Amino acid sequence: MRRMEGTETWHRLLEWDLGSAASERLAGIILAHEGFRDIDPSHPRGGKDGLKDMVLTHNGRRWVAAVYFPRGQKAFSDIKKKFIHDCEGVVKNNAGGIAFVTNQEIKLSERKELAEEQNVDVQLFHLERICLLLNTPSLYGVRLEFLGIDMSKEEQLSFFAEHDSRIAKIEGALSRLTFRIEDMLDSDCEEPDFGSKRIKECRSINDILQAEQEFMEKIWFDRHLSLRHRVAQGIEIVDPTIWEDALSSAKSIVEKYGEDDLGPYSDFEWGMLNGKLSALRWILGDEWDMLDT
Repeated sequence: MRRMEGTETWHRLLEWDLGSAASERLAGIILAHEGFRDIDPSHPRGGKDGLKDMVLTHNGRRWVAAVYFPRGQKAFSDIKKKFIHDCEGVVKNNAGGIAFVTNQEIKLSERKELAEEQNVDVQLFHLERICLLLNTPSLYGVRLEFLGIDMSKEEQLSFFAEHDSRIAKIEGALSRLTFRIEDMLDSDCEEPDFGSKRIKECRSINDILQAEQEFMEKIWFDRHLSLRHRVAQGIEIVDPTIWEDALSSAKSIVEKYGEDDLGPYSDFEWGMLNGKLSALRWILGDEWDMLDT
Protein backbone atom coordinates (compact mmCIF):
# COMPACT_ATOMS: atom_id res chain seq x y z
CA MET A 1 0.00 0.00 0.00
CA ARG A 2 1.24 3.47 -0.85
CA ARG A 3 2.46 5.56 2.07
CA MET A 4 0.69 8.92 2.30
CA GLU A 5 1.67 12.50 3.20
CA GLY A 6 4.62 12.45 0.80
CA THR A 7 6.44 9.65 2.60
CA GLU A 8 6.26 7.26 -0.38
CA THR A 9 8.27 9.71 -2.48
CA TRP A 10 10.67 10.25 0.41
CA HIS A 11 11.35 6.54 0.89
CA ARG A 12 11.73 5.73 -2.80
CA LEU A 13 14.23 8.54 -3.25
CA LEU A 14 16.23 7.46 -0.22
CA GLU A 15 16.25 3.81 -1.32
CA TRP A 16 17.31 4.73 -4.84
CA ASP A 17 18.24 1.69 -6.92
CA LEU A 18 18.02 2.97 -10.51
CA GLY A 19 21.70 3.83 -10.92
CA SER A 20 23.63 6.97 -11.78
CA ALA A 21 22.24 7.55 -15.29
CA ALA A 22 18.65 7.83 -14.03
CA SER A 23 19.66 9.98 -11.07
CA GLU A 24 21.53 12.45 -13.30
CA ARG A 25 18.59 12.68 -15.70
CA LEU A 26 16.19 13.27 -12.83
CA ALA A 27 18.53 15.92 -11.44
CA GLY A 28 18.63 17.67 -14.82
CA ILE A 29 14.83 17.86 -14.95
CA ILE A 30 14.65 19.21 -11.39
CA LEU A 31 17.28 21.86 -12.10
CA ALA A 32 15.48 22.93 -15.29
CA HIS A 33 12.25 23.23 -13.31
CA GLU A 34 14.04 25.43 -10.77
CA GLY A 35 15.27 27.94 -13.32
CA PHE A 36 18.65 26.58 -14.44
CA ARG A 37 19.24 26.85 -18.17
CA ASP A 38 21.52 25.53 -20.97
CA ILE A 39 21.85 22.21 -19.14
CA ASP A 40 24.54 20.04 -20.75
CA PRO A 41 25.03 16.57 -19.15
CA SER A 42 28.49 15.02 -19.23
CA HIS A 43 28.33 11.21 -19.22
CA PRO A 44 25.24 9.90 -17.35
CA ARG A 45 26.01 6.36 -18.49
CA GLY A 46 29.61 6.47 -17.34
CA GLY A 47 32.89 8.04 -18.40
CA LYS A 48 35.31 10.78 -17.40
CA ASP A 49 33.32 13.91 -16.69
CA GLY A 50 35.99 16.38 -15.61
CA LEU A 51 34.56 16.83 -12.09
CA LYS A 52 31.12 17.76 -13.34
CA ASP A 53 27.97 15.75 -13.98
CA MET A 54 26.61 18.61 -16.05
CA VAL A 55 27.35 22.20 -17.01
CA LEU A 56 24.54 24.77 -16.89
CA THR A 57 23.82 28.44 -16.42
CA HIS A 58 22.11 30.22 -13.55
CA ASN A 59 21.32 33.95 -13.60
CA GLY A 60 23.54 34.32 -16.64
CA ARG A 61 26.57 32.64 -15.02
CA ARG A 62 28.24 29.32 -15.71
CA TRP A 63 27.62 26.64 -13.04
CA VAL A 64 28.38 22.96 -12.63
CA ALA A 65 26.12 20.33 -11.12
CA ALA A 66 27.00 17.23 -9.12
CA VAL A 67 24.63 14.34 -8.40
CA TYR A 68 24.95 11.97 -5.42
CA PHE A 69 22.27 9.26 -5.13
CA PRO A 70 23.57 6.36 -3.01
CA ARG A 71 21.14 3.79 -1.67
CA GLY A 72 20.14 4.48 1.92
CA GLN A 73 21.11 7.27 4.27
CA LYS A 74 24.86 7.86 4.58
CA ALA A 75 26.82 9.54 7.36
CA PHE A 76 27.19 13.30 7.03
CA SER A 77 30.97 12.84 6.86
CA ASP A 78 30.51 10.81 3.64
CA ILE A 79 28.16 13.41 2.16
CA LYS A 80 30.56 16.22 3.01
CA LYS A 81 33.51 14.35 1.53
CA LYS A 82 31.65 13.87 -1.74
CA PHE A 83 30.52 17.51 -1.76
CA ILE A 84 34.04 18.87 -1.20
CA HIS A 85 35.36 16.64 -3.97
CA ASP A 86 32.67 17.83 -6.39
CA CYS A 87 33.35 21.47 -5.52
CA GLU A 88 36.79 21.08 -7.08
CA GLY A 89 34.96 21.01 -10.39
CA VAL A 90 33.86 24.64 -9.95
CA VAL A 91 37.36 26.02 -10.38
CA LYS A 92 38.42 23.37 -12.88
CA ASN A 93 35.51 24.23 -15.15
CA ASN A 94 35.72 28.00 -14.68
CA ALA A 95 32.31 28.14 -13.05
CA GLY A 96 30.84 30.44 -10.44
CA GLY A 97 28.71 27.98 -8.49
CA ILE A 98 27.63 24.40 -7.92
CA ALA A 99 24.23 22.73 -7.72
CA PHE A 100 24.58 19.66 -5.51
CA VAL A 101 21.65 17.27 -6.03
CA THR A 102 21.36 14.39 -3.60
CA ASN A 103 18.82 11.94 -2.24
CA GLN A 104 20.34 12.30 1.22
CA GLU A 105 18.65 13.87 4.22
CA ILE A 106 20.71 16.88 5.30
CA LYS A 107 19.90 18.80 8.46
CA LEU A 108 19.72 22.60 8.59
CA SER A 109 23.03 22.94 10.43
CA GLU A 110 24.67 20.56 7.94
CA ARG A 111 23.32 22.52 4.98
CA LYS A 112 24.82 25.68 6.44
CA GLU A 113 28.14 23.96 6.96
CA LEU A 114 28.25 22.76 3.35
CA ALA A 115 27.20 26.14 1.95
CA GLU A 116 29.95 27.89 3.91
CA GLU A 117 32.56 25.23 3.20
CA GLN A 118 33.57 26.60 -0.19
CA ASN A 119 34.05 30.14 -1.49
CA VAL A 120 31.51 29.62 -4.29
CA ASP A 121 27.75 29.93 -4.71
CA VAL A 122 25.97 26.74 -3.65
CA GLN A 123 22.48 25.43 -4.29
CA LEU A 124 21.66 22.29 -2.29
CA PHE A 125 18.89 20.05 -3.58
CA HIS A 126 18.59 17.58 -0.69
CA LEU A 127 16.07 14.82 0.02
CA GLU A 128 13.29 16.96 1.50
CA ARG A 129 13.61 19.63 -1.17
CA ILE A 130 13.45 17.12 -4.04
CA CYS A 131 10.58 15.30 -2.35
CA LEU A 132 8.61 18.55 -2.11
CA LEU A 133 9.20 19.33 -5.79
CA LEU A 134 8.17 15.88 -7.00
CA ASN A 135 4.98 16.08 -4.95
CA THR A 136 3.79 19.22 -6.74
CA PRO A 137 1.30 18.94 -9.65
CA SER A 138 3.72 20.18 -12.32
CA LEU A 139 6.11 17.28 -11.60
CA TYR A 140 3.66 14.43 -11.04
CA GLY A 141 4.63 13.00 -14.44
CA VAL A 142 8.33 13.12 -13.59
CA ARG A 143 7.63 11.36 -10.30
CA LEU A 144 5.72 8.64 -12.14
CA GLU A 145 8.52 8.12 -14.65
CA PHE A 146 11.38 7.87 -12.16
CA LEU A 147 9.68 6.58 -9.00
CA GLY A 148 6.64 4.78 -10.39
CA ILE A 149 4.23 6.67 -8.12
CA ASP A 150 0.76 7.29 -9.60
CA MET A 151 -1.34 10.28 -8.69
CA SER A 152 -3.69 9.65 -5.82
CA LYS A 153 -7.32 10.78 -6.10
CA GLU A 154 -6.46 13.84 -4.00
CA GLU A 155 -3.49 14.67 -6.24
CA GLN A 156 -5.62 14.35 -9.37
CA LEU A 157 -8.08 16.85 -7.92
CA SER A 158 -5.17 19.14 -7.05
CA PHE A 159 -3.76 18.82 -10.58
CA PHE A 160 -7.03 19.84 -12.24
CA ALA A 161 -7.57 22.64 -9.72
CA GLU A 162 -4.17 24.09 -10.63
CA HIS A 163 -5.04 23.74 -14.29
CA ASP A 164 -8.24 25.74 -13.78
CA SER A 165 -6.29 28.37 -11.86
CA ARG A 166 -3.84 28.76 -14.74
CA ILE A 167 -6.70 29.18 -17.21
CA ALA A 168 -8.20 31.91 -15.01
CA LYS A 169 -4.81 33.63 -14.85
CA ILE A 170 -4.45 33.51 -18.64
CA GLU A 171 -7.93 34.91 -19.17
CA GLY A 172 -7.21 37.74 -16.72
CA ALA A 173 -3.94 38.58 -18.45
CA LEU A 174 -5.65 38.54 -21.84
CA SER A 175 -8.29 40.92 -20.59
CA ARG A 176 -5.64 43.38 -19.34
CA LEU A 177 -3.66 43.07 -22.55
CA THR A 178 -6.72 43.70 -24.69
CA PHE A 179 -7.58 46.82 -22.71
CA ARG A 180 -4.09 48.23 -23.31
CA ILE A 181 -4.12 47.40 -27.02
CA GLU A 182 -7.58 48.86 -27.57
CA ASP A 183 -6.53 51.97 -25.65
CA MET A 184 -3.54 52.43 -27.97
CA LEU A 185 -5.55 51.82 -31.11
CA ASP A 186 -8.22 54.29 -29.99
CA SER A 187 -5.61 57.03 -29.68
CA ASP A 188 -4.93 59.61 -32.39
CA CYS A 189 -1.86 57.71 -33.57
CA GLU A 190 -2.95 55.32 -36.32
CA GLU A 191 0.28 53.34 -36.08
CA PRO A 192 1.59 53.17 -32.47
CA ASP A 193 5.37 53.55 -32.51
CA PHE A 194 7.51 51.11 -30.48
CA GLY A 195 10.97 52.15 -31.56
CA SER A 196 11.77 50.30 -34.77
CA LYS A 197 8.54 48.26 -34.49
CA ARG A 198 5.20 49.57 -35.67
CA ILE A 199 1.80 47.99 -35.08
CA LYS A 200 -0.63 48.37 -37.98
CA GLU A 201 -3.26 45.90 -36.84
CA CYS A 202 -3.54 43.81 -33.66
CA ARG A 203 -5.27 40.51 -33.18
CA SER A 204 -8.55 40.77 -31.36
CA ILE A 205 -9.00 39.35 -27.87
CA ASN A 206 -11.12 36.57 -29.35
CA ASP A 207 -8.38 35.66 -31.85
CA ILE A 208 -5.81 35.36 -29.06
CA LEU A 209 -8.12 33.40 -26.79
CA GLN A 210 -9.13 30.98 -29.51
CA ALA A 211 -5.54 30.35 -30.62
CA GLU A 212 -4.31 29.72 -27.08
CA GLN A 213 -7.26 27.41 -26.42
CA GLU A 214 -6.69 25.49 -29.66
CA PHE A 215 -3.00 24.83 -29.01
CA MET A 216 -3.66 23.88 -25.39
CA GLU A 217 -6.44 21.46 -26.31
CA LYS A 218 -4.44 19.78 -29.09
CA ILE A 219 -1.41 19.29 -26.85
CA TRP A 220 -3.63 18.04 -24.03
CA PHE A 221 -5.32 15.57 -26.39
CA ASP A 222 -1.99 14.15 -27.56
CA ARG A 223 -0.89 13.64 -23.97
CA HIS A 224 -4.30 12.15 -23.17
CA LEU A 225 -3.79 9.51 -25.85
CA SER A 226 -0.50 8.51 -24.23
CA LEU A 227 -2.21 8.26 -20.85
CA ARG A 228 -5.07 6.28 -22.39
CA HIS A 229 -2.54 3.73 -23.67
CA ARG A 230 -0.94 3.40 -20.23
CA VAL A 231 -4.36 2.95 -18.63
CA ALA A 232 -5.34 0.31 -21.20
CA GLN A 233 -2.10 -1.57 -20.52
CA GLY A 234 -2.63 -1.43 -16.77
CA ILE A 235 0.51 0.65 -16.32
CA GLU A 236 -1.35 3.53 -14.69
CA ILE A 237 -4.60 3.82 -12.74
CA VAL A 238 -6.81 6.92 -12.77
CA ASP A 239 -9.77 7.58 -10.51
CA PRO A 240 -12.90 6.41 -12.45
CA THR A 241 -14.80 9.67 -11.97
CA ILE A 242 -11.88 11.80 -13.17
CA TRP A 243 -11.17 9.38 -16.03
CA GLU A 244 -14.78 9.59 -17.19
CA ASP A 245 -14.48 13.39 -17.35
CA ALA A 246 -11.19 13.08 -19.27
CA LEU A 247 -12.75 10.74 -21.85
CA SER A 248 -15.66 13.12 -22.26
CA SER A 249 -13.25 16.04 -22.81
CA ALA A 250 -11.31 14.02 -25.37
CA LYS A 251 -14.51 13.21 -27.27
CA SER A 252 -15.44 16.92 -27.33
CA ILE A 253 -12.03 17.82 -28.77
CA VAL A 254 -12.39 15.21 -31.54
CA GLU A 255 -15.82 16.61 -32.40
CA LYS A 256 -14.43 20.15 -32.37
CA TYR A 257 -11.33 19.67 -34.55
CA GLY A 258 -11.83 16.30 -36.29
CA GLU A 259 -9.48 13.35 -36.02
CA ASP A 260 -7.50 14.41 -39.12
CA ASP A 261 -6.43 17.61 -37.37
CA LEU A 262 -5.29 15.94 -34.13
CA GLY A 263 -2.08 14.24 -35.16
CA PRO A 264 -0.11 12.10 -35.13
CA TYR A 265 2.37 14.95 -35.29
CA SER A 266 5.89 14.93 -36.66
CA ASP A 267 8.64 16.20 -34.35
CA PHE A 268 8.56 19.51 -36.23
CA GLU A 269 4.77 19.86 -35.90
CA TRP A 270 4.90 18.98 -32.20
CA GLY A 271 7.60 21.60 -31.68
CA MET A 272 5.58 24.21 -33.54
CA LEU A 273 2.48 23.53 -31.43
CA ASN A 274 4.37 23.88 -28.18
CA GLY A 275 6.31 26.90 -29.42
CA LYS A 276 3.13 28.76 -30.34
CA LEU A 277 1.53 27.98 -27.00
CA SER A 278 4.66 29.07 -25.15
CA ALA A 279 4.80 32.36 -27.09
CA LEU A 280 1.16 33.18 -26.40
CA ARG A 281 1.51 32.47 -22.72
CA TRP A 282 4.68 34.58 -22.49
CA ILE A 283 2.74 37.51 -23.95
CA LEU A 284 0.08 36.90 -21.32
CA GLY A 285 2.52 37.09 -18.41
CA ASP A 286 3.75 33.53 -17.93
CA GLU A 287 7.40 32.53 -18.07
CA TRP A 288 8.80 31.01 -21.24
CA ASP A 289 8.19 27.26 -21.67
CA MET A 290 5.05 27.25 -19.50
CA LEU A 291 3.36 24.38 -21.32
CA ASP A 292 1.18 22.84 -18.64
CA THR A 293 -2.06 21.52 -20.04
